[in-house]
Amino acid sequence: MNKPPVLLLYGLDEASQPYEVEATNLLIEVVENSLASRNWRVDTVRLVHDLVSPLRGYDPHEWIVLNLCEGGPAQDFYYARVALLLDSLGFTYTGSDCRTLDQTQFKAQMKQLLADKAVPTPAWAIYEDAADIDFGIYPAIVKPASEHCSLGITRKSVVMNLDEARKQVAALRREFNGPALLEEFLDSAEYNVSVWGSDAIHSDHGISVLGISTMTYDAFPDIHDRLCTFEAKWDPASAAYQRIPAICPAPVSAELKVQIERTAIAAYLATGCRDYGRVDLRLRGTQPMVLDVNSNCDVSPGSGFANAATASGLEYADMLERIVQFAIQRRERVEVRTTNDHAQRKQEQRFHVPSPAPAGA
Repeated sequence: MNKPPVLLLYGLDEASQPYEVEATNLLIEVVENSLASRNWRVDTVRLVHDLVSPLRGYDPHEWIVLNLCEGGPAQDFYYARVALLLDSLGFTYTGSDCRTLDQTQFKAQMKQLLADKAVPTPAWAIYEDAADIDFGIYPAIVKPASEHCSLGITRKSVVMNLDEARKQVAALRREFNGPALLEEFLDSAEYNVSVWGSDAIHSDHGISVLGISTMTYDAFPDIHDRLCTFEAKWDPASAAYQRIPAICPAPVSAELKVQIERTAIAAYLATGCRDYGRVDLRLRGTQPMVLDVNSNCDVSPGSGFANAATASGLEYADMLERIVQFAIQRRERVEVRTTNDHAQRKQEQRFHVPSPAPAGA
């Protein structure tokens, strides 16, 4: 395996929440140690506000960037902004490009990408003003339209009628100062599908499902508790965290497995993901419906993606190496195309016949 040096890139600043700081620092330590144990040379760079200076001294033709930047759009190291910079500097990096990262951050854009490719997704609408709501499908769920990590998702997010929807949209507007997504709520188990691979046209690996996890809400009879809230994801002391199991591989029938995998891959392609991502689904009857596409999903130990890798027989370091290798292959393909294009231009120049000189010249 070709092993160029790896630049491990992440971001933290004064706006990072305590849970983000703790999780990020642990992730970086584990990733660095895991790759080093496989004889990869790794340098780690933290981005705060200045994105350019920390990258000086790293030759983009030599280093592969393992891009683990998160951050919201208001932070300088917002992952789409970092990807755009890396492209402009000529670096090859892991994960999706700036366009996909940005479009999947904002739920209206992500939903439109799914609709454009006829990928099944629950009915939805975006609202800036609670007074404008005319949504007619209940129960429904209200989410901030441009947040991640389940921010703003609580048991109050499930609304049963128009009045409740207007109250919750108004509350999110006050808290996050942005629009809200109102979406049909599907009361089923939730499936988190880990998908990886680079663009199907050029990659030898293509796109495949690494694994399917499920979260079941059987412990909660009240529909308001039958969802993955911020508390369920980040607060180990909460009942939601303790009583919503993540099971991988998901116990699904062979027929449902095929449907889930087909739908998840369609969503991954529709949104332009590459290298790795996670697609979240619920069921409307027997039809998988895409709730969200996370093009920069958590890859820390214990995450859904890492658990899917473990369930498929991979060690954590194996998973990281495969992700890095996708980026290496992408750079090698670009280099081959560049070399071929250069050779073709030289061949054309060699056999170029000059145009006749104008009469009287």
